[in-house]
Amino acid sequence: MPLFRGCDRVVVDNILGSSCSRFSSYSKGDFIAMQDSACRSLFILCEGSVYARMTNDEGREFTLDTLSAPDVLASAFIFSTDGTFPVTIIANSDCKMWVVSKECIRTLIEHDTVALNNFLTILSDHSIFLSSRLHQFALQTLSSRLIGYLEKNGSIRNLQETAFILGVARPSLSRSVSQLVRQGVVRKTEEGYVLA
Repeated sequence: MPLFRGCDRVVVDNILGSSCSRFSSYSKGDFIAMQDSACRSLFILCEGSVYARMTNDEGREFTLDTLSAPDVLASAFIFSTDGTFPVTIIANSDCKMWVVSKECIRTLIEHDTVALNNFLTILSDHSIFLSSRLHQFALQTLSSRLIGYLEKNGSIRNLQETAFILGVARPSLSRSVSQLVRQGVVRKTEEGYVLA
């Protein structure tokens, strides 16, 4: 797992073997953490995948990211002043999570500099990802976001699901896809819409 790569196994076992952590299992569709709820633990995704969703006051929803094991959730929130989840985390498949308390993580990074460096790398990578998502939504057109999505994911099989992920209404996405098909940038195949 990225957080423990290269760490002193004895130190990690001694610290994480205490009562400050637990394993949890979730079924597809289960809510793991709710937006604006307290964030007191680091969630280490051991199996499966989850997605992070934001909802505004008007009820508009936006999928920020999909994460797969092994990955760390809540790294950017656990030591924040606010101490809450800015997103709702939902199981995208059956998954297993190792939930480690804030105090336990603090002790680990104080005693193992490799764990500290790993944690800082994870934080930095998540910050870069969030900056790129902000750029994508604030500065790019829907067509360029759609092309970026296709470059990353290969195809669009379900317009409704893709609209949800991109945070747009399905009719807007359909118009944009149709326009890109007419321009010859995108073509429809048996696998869905792909880049031409």
